[in-house]
Amino acid sequence: MGSKTLKTGNGNLWKGRRPIPGKLYLTETILHHVPNFSAFHRTERTVELGDIESVETGTTMAYGIVPLPNEIIVVLKDGEVLKYIVNGRKKWKKAIEEAAGKY
Repeated sequence: MGSKTLKTGNGNLWKGRRPIPGKLYLTETILHHVPNFSAFHRTERTVELGDIESVETGTTMAYGIVPLPNEIIVVLKDGEVLKYIVNGRKKWKKAIEEAAGKY
């Protein structure tokens, strides 16, 4: 990640019906998810900020019944949708939008 890091934090990436625990990094050019060493899926996911169409907030359901306001939804220009579970979703949304707005 050769550019300045703007924000970091725990971030689980949804893959199918399961979240992949890891760290989420926002730099001046990319949004990057690095799975924890213990995660079953070890593939890192990098998104160029210029490829982001929109960022939305969402809600996950703990145990299928308890709504948790902890999700950001990143929609890419090619139609792909990535969902991340984060702490401080509004701050993440704002930071991604501001960084991606430069492209």
